[in-house]
Amino acid sequence: MKRILILTLLFMVAFSATSNAQFGIPTKIQNKYKKVGREKAEEQKTNAEDKGMEEADKHLDKGAEAAEPGIQKAEEAEKKGEEYTLFGLQKYGEFVEGYEADVANKPPEDYKRYAFNSAIVEYRLEGSDEGTKTQYIDMGGYKFATYKVIKKRKTEELSTVILIGSDMISIDYANKSAVKIHNPAAYWLANPNRDWEETGRNMLTHMGYEIVGQETISGKECDIWKQGKSRIWVWNGLTLKSQVGKDVETATSIQIDIPVSGEIFEVPEGYEYEVISASDMFPDPDSVLVKEDEMTEEEWNAVLDEIETMSYSQYKAKVLEEEPEADDEQIKQSYLLLRQQAKRRHRVE
Repeated sequence: MKRILILTLLFMVAFSATSNAQFGIPTKIQNKYKKVGREKAEEQKTNAEDKGMEEADKHLDKGAEAAEPGIQKAEEAEKKGEEYTLFGLQKYGEFVEGYEADVANKPPEDYKRYAFNSAIVEYRLEGSDEGTKTQYIDMGGYKFATYKVIKKRKTEELSTVILIGSDMISIDYANKSAVKIHNPAAYWLANPNRDWEETGRNMLTHMGYEIVGQETISGKECDIWKQGKSRIWVWNGLTLKSQVGKDVETATSIQIDIPVSGEIFEVPEGYEYEVISASDMFPDPDSVLVKEDEMTEEEWNAVLDEIETMSYSQYKAKVLEEEPEADDEQIKQSYLLLRQQAKRRHRVE
């Protein structure tokens, strides 16, 4: 019995040692070689990438050398263009600085557009909008206001637009607010020697209108201008009737050279008032310039010096450290581009 027990123990020890030899040691060796194999494969892949990028860089060198004369000419032209741009921006800045003062100093007489000094004209509106419109003119057209009342089912919608010189004021009665905005076109057209009736005729002709007859509207003999299905009835530069599709505006009352209250051209008290001045109409010259990279030339050259001695794998590792989501193709393209810029410094010296 004792002998059997000893043999059994010896068998169990032997089986345990055999199992370890057959299954434990080979597995560890296999895992080790798998790890070594992965490392070797990764190393070979890195070397292959570096080798491939070196070859690509060499081919680019040949093309870059051939293209260098053209590149230098393009850069010279670009530099000349930048000089012209800076000169133009300087002149533009001088214009903007003096523009607002010029607008403020232009006298009201320059904006005179009519042979009469003042007028109040009432219109009937028909078509998509039903209601009335009243135009107020003062100082020969320096002040001009349009008050419109559109009739809805149960309410009336009031809107007002006021022109004073080259400023246009829109009033929003629903929100109790108003906006004044500068109109450069009105400023440029303002001229005491301008024949406004002739200007109006030229503008209508340019838009494709032509005179097709005459008709009396509220006692005033008007020229009828036609363009397609649209018609405009004009007397002394003042439109007394217009027809655009189904929409018709017809003057029902015309009063010439009568007093016009100054309140007509004012924003109601207590309204929120936003002003967009003449200077706000033009962009800041500084904002027109594309700002250069904050990196100095010395810093940029230091970066290129580093790139010039850096392998692709080193560059890629550095990029991925800062931008983990960077695309492989973009990394390759940026590496080659920077390498060429680094080398080009020596070609143009």
